[in-house]
Amino acid sequence: MKGAAPVEGAGIGRSMAETKILRPRTTRVHLAISVFIYGTKESEKPFKEITQTVEVNANGCLLELATPVLKDQQLLMTNMKTNEEMPCHVVTLGNTVNGKALVGLRFAQPSPRFWGLGFPPEDWDPAERKRPLPSKR
Repeated sequence: MKGAAPVEGAGIGRSMAETKILRPRTTRVHLAISVFIYGTKESEKPFKEITQTVEVNANGCLLELATPVLKDQQLLMTNMKTNEEMPCHVVTLGNTVNGKALVGLRFAQPSPRFWGLGFPPEDWDPAERKRPLPSKR
């Protein structure tokens, strides 16, 4: 692509079309958490699906979806244990196995507390790594 500005951190001469922008990732944790996904299909009909995560991190998750979605599609995810909602979008689409596709979702902003982990990995925001407060019973 002629005349394109190089991407920061890319080799000299590479264009934005040739270089994927690398974003820092946080440690992935293999964890099955029940989530409720809301979105719209291509036909603009709303859909909802209950599924489980395969992996989670401070920036999003990998999960299996039976409902077809598109890359960059905006979705809303609810953690069924905490009822917390988080806007997210589709970043990767994997193979379909048994009628479900592996889908990578990224939060609109990093949210390490969304998963409710008492001891998240070291590279998840240290300010957000505090132990949960004991329940008042």
